[in-house]
Order: sequence, then C-alpha cells, then structure tokens
Amino acid sequence: MVSSPQSAGRERTIASGDVEIAVTEFPNPGRSPVVLLHGIGSRGQSWWPVIDPLAARFHLYQLDLRGHGASGKPSSGYLMEHYAADLDAALDALELQGEEPRIIGHSLGGLVALYWASRRPTRAAALVVEDPSLRVPPDIVDAFDVWQQLAALTPAQAAAWYRQEYPDWSDEDCLRRAETITSTAPGVFAELRAEAQEALANGTTDRMQILSGVQTPTLLLYGSTELGSMVAPADAERFVQIMPRGRAIQIPGAGHSLHRDASDAFLQAVIPFLDGTIG
Repeated sequence: MVSSPQSAGRERTIASGDVEIAVTEFPNPGRSPVVLLHGIGSRGQSWWPVIDPLAARFHLYQLDLRGHGASGKPSSGYLMEHYAADLDAALDALELQGEEPRIIGHSLGGLVALYWASRRPTRAAALVVEDPSLRVPPDIVDAFDVWQQLAALTPAQAAAWYRQEYPDWSDEDCLRRAETITSTAPGVFAELRAEAQEALANGTTDRMQILSGVQTPTLLLYGSTELGSMVAPADAERFVQIMPRGRAIQIPGAGHSLHRDASDAFLQAVIPFLDGTIG
C-alpha cells in the first residue's frame, strides 16, 4: 500500500527550545520550498504516498511534530502554541523565513498550519489544509481513548489490531503504523484530549475563530463524512466565507487521509494550487 519514496531524502534535526525536531529534506534546488506537517499519532513518513510527485516540483521538508517519530518527546507541551512555535523554529533553522514557503498540513498538521498562519499572516506563500477538524467532534474523546490504548500496546499487538481493522492493508503497513503510534508520547493524546473534553463541556467546539487572522491563500481539502472525513460540507462553506483568500475542494470517495487513499485526486488539487501561488 505504501512504499518508500524513490526521491533521496536527507535527515537532520533542528532545535526548538529544548526540543529537537526531526526533518527529512528532499532537495530540489531552485524550486519553491514546501513544508509537510502530519496528523496526530503519525510521523513525517505518512507523506510517502505523495512524496515523489511533490519532490519532482518542489523542495520538500518533511517534519516530525514534537512527541512523534524521531522528534523529541517532552513530558508536556502538546498544544497548538507549542507546535506553532516549533514551526517557527524550523523555518528559522532551515532559513525559509524569507523564501515564502508553502505549508501542507494533514488533520492536526492542518490545524497547526492555520493557527500558525493566523499569527504569522505574511510568512507563508500558501497553505494546504487536508481534512482538519474545524470543530471539535462530539465523539473525539472516544477516539482519543482508542489512540491512547493503542499507544500503550507493543508494536506487535498494535499491528494485530490494525490488521483486523484494515484487512486491505499489507502486513508492512500495519507494522509501520503500529510502530508509529506506539512511539508517540503519551502527552500528545492526553493534552489534546483534555482540551477537547473542556470544549465539549463548555460548548466551545467551533474552531473557526482561528481563521480570522489568516491572510495567506489557503486550500481546504476534505472528503466524505460517511467515509470518515472530519469536515462537514457546511463547515467548508463557512471556511470559504470567512477566509478572504480561501478555496475548498471536496474529494468524493475518500475519508480523512486523502493523500493516502486518493493520492491522484489530492495531487491534482494541490499541485496547481501551489504552482498558482508562485511568483
């Protein structure tokens, strides 16, 4: 299902305060820089299904968010402001602040990109946000519970769970996903779970307020809610109404992980959008 990219990547770490952030760079000199941010409980390798087509056109930087993958795993500090500070540090360390980077974020990574751009309205040339939850879902606490339970298993136990839940995945994919979630820091799930639980209790589930400061051209990609998308069509409409330079494209027949399950459609939307913001 997912194989290693053919494009040659080189790994490095950058410092964000006391936390090391792992970066895999896919160089393409002279091309516009694109930073990739993955979802919760994942890591940069989740972008492998689309790395080669993107690397052919852009200079890519694939990050592991704090608490994930090969990045540092502090005991606390897993809210939006922490991830946004790491993105700032990465752009500084990679010397991209003056390069008009493009940022693609999936799920949590998409929320991080929006939060960051609302406070840094002139630093990026474009954003692509893939199926971010624009409101706190009513069943998200249950999802956090499942992720926490999976993260507490051994990789072999978690792989067996994925094999049962996703019979079309290869054994290699199940093990890769299991190794990823079992290596995620517990605080990643605990802190965002607590924040979501508080929002549900207080009735403050709408996240659209983070859009008000975003001036960057932004493409929202979302799937079908019946297949697992976290973006309702009504929220996509509100997104476009609020965002002065926003667009929204639904990819039918796919759910939450569009770049994995509908890679061609994802690329057909993303590449022209990013190309259109160059120059």
